[in-house]
Amino acid sequence: MTVAAPLPLPGGDRRSHRLHCPSLRQVVICSSLAELHSYVSPDQLTKDLGGTIPYDHEEWIQQRLELEKFSLRSQEISDSLEQFLSRLQQTEFPHDVGTTENMLKSQLLAASEAGETLLSEIRQSAVRSSADTDYCPDKLINVTAVQRLLVQLDETACRFEGYWSGYERRLRRWLQLRRFDHGFRECQTEFEHLLKRVTDATDVGESVAHVDQLIKEHAALQKRCLETQQQADDLQSFGRDLQLTPGDLGCEGVEARCAELRRLADLTSDKMQTRAQLLKKCRDLQERVERANAWCALGVELLTSQQIEKCWTAPELAERALSEIDSFLGSAADLHLHSPVELRAAFQDVSTQQTKALVQQVRDVSTQQTKALVQQVLQRIDDVQTMCDRRRNSLQRYTARQRPVQTVNPEPAVPLDKVKLRSPRGTRRARRNGKENVSPSSAEEVESRDPEQLAARRQHIVTELLDTERTYVAELNQILKGYRDEMLSSELQQLMPIQLYGKADVLFGNMEDIQRFHSSVFLRDLEECSSAPEQIGECFVERKEALHRLYSEYCQNKPASEDLRRQIGDTNSFFVECQRRLQHKLPLGAFLLKPVQRITKYQLLLKDLLRCSEDPDSCKQLTEAVTCMLDVLKCVNDSMHQVAISGFPGNILDLGRLLLQGSHTVWIENKKDRLRDLRLKPRQRHLFLYEKMILFCKKKGGERPRYSFKHCLKMSQVGLTETVKGDPKKFEVWLPGRAEVYTILATSVDDRETWVRQIKRVLMEQLEFLKGENMKQYKVQKGNSMGSNGTAMSPTTHKPLRQTASWENGSSDSPPGGVAGSRGRIQSVDWSPQTYGTPAEDGWSSEYSSDDDTYPDNGGQYNRHSRFLVLADYQAVGLSEVSLREGDTVELLKVGCAGWWYVRTPGVSTEGWAPATYLERLSKRHSCGSPSVSSVESGVIEMRPAASRNSVASNLSAPSEIDEDLK
Repeated sequence: MTVAAPLPLPGGDRRSHRLHCPSLRQVVICSSLAELHSYVSPDQLTKDLGGTIPYDHEEWIQQRLELEKFSLRSQEISDSLEQFLSRLQQTEFPHDVGTTENMLKSQLLAASEAGETLLSEIRQSAVRSSADTDYCPDKLINVTAVQRLLVQLDETACRFEGYWSGYERRLRRWLQLRRFDHGFRECQTEFEHLLKRVTDATDVGESVAHVDQLIKEHAALQKRCLETQQQADDLQSFGRDLQLTPGDLGCEGVEARCAELRRLADLTSDKMQTRAQLLKKCRDLQERVERANAWCALGVELLTSQQIEKCWTAPELAERALSEIDSFLGSAADLHLHSPVELRAAFQDVSTQQTKALVQQVRDVSTQQTKALVQQVLQRIDDVQTMCDRRRNSLQRYTARQRPVQTVNPEPAVPLDKVKLRSPRGTRRARRNGKENVSPSSAEEVESRDPEQLAARRQHIVTELLDTERTYVAELNQILKGYRDEMLSSELQQLMPIQLYGKADVLFGNMEDIQRFHSSVFLRDLEECSSAPEQIGECFVERKEALHRLYSEYCQNKPASEDLRRQIGDTNSFFVECQRRLQHKLPLGAFLLKPVQRITKYQLLLKDLLRCSEDPDSCKQLTEAVTCMLDVLKCVNDSMHQVAISGFPGNILDLGRLLLQGSHTVWIENKKDRLRDLRLKPRQRHLFLYEKMILFCKKKGGERPRYSFKHCLKMSQVGLTETVKGDPKKFEVWLPGRAEVYTILATSVDDRETWVRQIKRVLMEQLEFLKGENMKQYKVQKGNSMGSNGTAMSPTTHKPLRQTASWENGSSDSPPGGVAGSRGRIQSVDWSPQTYGTPAEDGWSSEYSSDDDTYPDNGGQYNRHSRFLVLADYQAVGLSEVSLREGDTVELLKVGCAGWWYVRTPGVSTEGWAPATYLERLSKRHSCGSPSVSSVESGVIEMRPAASRNSVASNLSAPSEIDEDLK
């Protein structure tokens, strides 16, 4: 054992060794415990040295290691906490505060538990050693170190808790502000959506039921608005509480947001109330309109039911009729619909200062939708009152007439116009029905073939042709100058709508070319033939190509023109001003239809002229002219379908002339196709037969039919089988070797013969063309297909070729002959140039009409015997037409084609064809506003309640619409 003790040195030595050994200790090596105890007291030594101090070296080492670990962990926790507090100070509001807080708290808790465990172990060890003694120095040092570290951790935790308490308050306040801001955005979005809904809701309804539906929808919108306003009120209350609560974060934006919510709520509420009042006014208006329509219908029925002829001999009947009219006129006061001023006032009182812009917008839309309706209703009331006044004046004259002493029953006189205007077919039809009241001399005059009378009638028809041609040219010139040229003038620029800028070519098409051709060329040709009616036909034959080109282009542009005109509306201020300056009674749409009606009218005049001709050469020329005009109409009609083909990879103009087109059922059989059974299912295809190719297209329905290209066959590669066993309406076209066979089901036997005849003609023309050097190659490729059954070369009996024009809105398997479809639309009608002089079996003039004589009552369509008011004067052209006089009432008997109706004038019983654009219905079956006549729309002649209430003009749209005018 070694004991070190200080050793004093002599002074001299002490000075000499001071530089090298500042302090010296004496080291004593003890050889026994007794010698050690002589130097060191036993109570300062451990038990292994004979002392009393308990000491375990391994235990001491373990405690020191744990202490070092605890100290290091405490330091890490303190550093992490410092970093976290620094990050909180730098980041205003972190998104993961809660996660970080939980993590640090768990670390602090774990560290504290570890320190407590270590301290308890040290204390327990000391207690086991000596419960009455104090800690030994080495353990006391460890205990002190652990206690010191625990105190530091407690101080760190207290510091964190203090900082976190303030930060949590700020964070919770920030969370409340975020919730307020989120609620504000939701309410703001909802209010803006409601404002947009109520602002865009410009529809005011077309009938009482429609307005009721709009009111129901608006009530649901108002309920939604009230819910949103309640949310806005709750949010404003929450914002005021935030402003009153003290905090570090300011609430400067809360007040502004609350003010914005109040503004949006008030604005939405005002607009909702304005819309509700407007709908209420519109419902009242529609009720008045319906009452007015019913009153007008009752008046027309009253005037029709009165037997005015008997009033000449029975004054008591005249007095009773006069009393009925006075009573009827007295009931007009119940309508409350006297002037446009009253109607405008119904909308003006809805306006408020806060909603002036909205009301002005709605009023503009309402004006567009209701102005024409109101004007028509007022005009109808005025017309009925005028007719009643006229009837009343006549009855007053009857009642004021002095009765003779002797009663005489005079024979009713026959109106002169009845004989003049009634068509021969109408005469024969009336005679068969036993209702002919024309004198025998008149009937013989109509049927007479006297040369002088025929010459007079020919001259009359030629005169009418020239007069109507000059009128037609003048009307086209008026339209171009009164509408198109005004689009370029600065005077009306402020009235012209934006949609019309630069769209003159779309709206008017090639009307200028048509007007120039008729005024410079065609009218002069007709004037040169005025003294020689037999030469009229030659003019039409020579100008066939020009007419086809001009009117095909115009009709192909007509759908785009109608879309533009409908988009702008006939009640547009620009159109109204131009119409006023021209003093036209009909809107622009009626005049844009003039070229379509004119091209369909020529063949009718030619047929009338042909009936009056006796010279064989003249008849031959006129027959050829009729055939040419029918060809022109057919080509124009086909061109309307041709422009609707989409998806064809080549140029359709390279396929040659379009010969036929129509919808058929097709079966396709491919010899190499393994799925042969699956391929034999029928398909509906619309076929286009060109000189060089057959196109198979799929028809897509709608307002404007479209044709999607599917397949094509070159005419130079096909063979033809005229008949298929089992069905006389089927025929086949096939590729060489019958590699592909197309079985086609026509709509009728006549239709099959027409297609077979045209295909054979094309194949025969190809055969003639291939003679010579190509004959051998043609025989190899086509000989079997054309000659196997002898169909191509052998004579075949066919019916006369008829040019078929399709109405294109029924199913392809509908029967021919004008059978009405499910919506009352005529499916198809066949024309025959050879039947120009043959009267229809039922006595109707077939030049204007289809074969169907029924009028299914479907929705807004009209039935026979409906009554209409004449809007403007019209002079009849030919014997089959009837003259009209403004203000008269006519009765509809039959709907024809191209906007022509067969009507009868009550009272004088004059019947004939008249243009539908000059007529407006007096009464209707369904009370839904005033009707308009749409004579050519979507390829169908039908009458429906007007959507815009503003026009009696005809509309032409869709590629198939020209079908109407071609029949």
